[in-house]
Amino acid sequence: MPTSHKGSREKVKCFNMSCCDKMRSSRSRGSFGLAVAESTCRPEILFAVVCAAASTFLIGCGGGEAPPPAAVQSTTNTDSTTVTPPPASSNSASNGPRRQNERWKDANGVEYLGNVPLDVFFDQPYTVASDTTPLNGVASTGGQSLPAAPAMNNDSPPSAAPATDPPTTVASGGQSWDELMPMTVIDEEITSIRNFLNQSLQSVGSYNSSMLMVPPNAATVAVLSGIVMQHPEDISWKEDAIYIRDLAKKMNEDTLKRGKKDQDRLLKLFENMADTLNRSRPADLDEPSADDDFSTVAEMRYVMMRMSQAETKLKTEVNEGGFASKQDMVKHESTILGTLAKVISLDDYGYGDDEEYVGYAQRIVEGAKAAVNAAEGGDFDTYELALSKVSTACQECHAAYKNN
Repeated sequence: MPTSHKGSREKVKCFNMSCCDKMRSSRSRGSFGLAVAESTCRPEILFAVVCAAASTFLIGCGGGEAPPPAAVQSTTNTDSTTVTPPPASSNSASNGPRRQNERWKDANGVEYLGNVPLDVFFDQPYTVASDTTPLNGVASTGGQSLPAAPAMNNDSPPSAAPATDPPTTVASGGQSWDELMPMTVIDEEITSIRNFLNQSLQSVGSYNSSMLMVPPNAATVAVLSGIVMQHPEDISWKEDAIYIRDLAKKMNEDTLKRGKKDQDRLLKLFENMADTLNRSRPADLDEPSADDDFSTVAEMRYVMMRMSQAETKLKTEVNEGGFASKQDMVKHESTILGTLAKVISLDDYGYGDDEEYVGYAQRIVEGAKAAVNAAEGGDFDTYELALSKVSTACQECHAAYKNN
């Protein structure tokens, strides 16, 4: 099939115009002139007439019969079937050769023009010829596979690329965020920190007495908001998580000092955070940077302070007699401990390629997970063993890195 049809189309157009004017006077010259005159207004009939004339000329020169029409493979967008003209009936063969411009039907009802069956031609040959869409994704020419080309059908708008869900960011070690921390735990932690900040920032006196606890809580909000942005589960404020992360980041932008100045600044940030969590995000909030990573919004020392709080709580507030009543607390604090250990082992903090450091963090993650499982099963002995592994990993990590 030709690769360009512009020139052919112009030629056919000119031929049609000339034929429509001139061939009317040629009807008396013979039946061929009549057939051409009647068909020039329909490109497909004209094309059939030209083919019939050419085939008759070749038959006359070669002295043989025209070969049977070959199967034509459709390349339209809406029909990818193979159209095979029906075989010529024995009746047509017995009738002998036909005139090149004679229109007739055989015993099977197939219509011919001369010796050419009309059903081998498409209703819109130029549209079909310009359509290069491959069949079943592969176009074959000369035994070579060609890459798929876009359809050139101007009547249909180009199809948009299929929408795909954004991939869930997977923490290093092959664990996704939903495996490390269910969204319910995030919601519980954010609610707890929100209550703490609300009580601590309402007056200068309450702020001064709890000032040292603000940075680790703000850092935890920043980290958890970043996780929410990548978490496959949903939460009511997920689409505003980037704003909550930015507000928490701003709480720790400067070293806190006692007094009304910092209390007022933090209270304003907290009120905007609370409104955003309530799905009433203030319109005048600064647009947060999409390029911030965990290390940008939360210093490692503040994240590790929250990890230390969790470990201390698991050690001091849980005993064998009250293990069953502390099940929810153990699961929550262990999940926080393990998830934050994973966060600080990411490339964001510069230790992602340090196998020793990542190994310590992974031991904490695994120990915290074992503690969660022990709490769910009511197995205090397994819990103590898991917590011992966490503590040992923390001590060895501090000995290797904190003092250096």
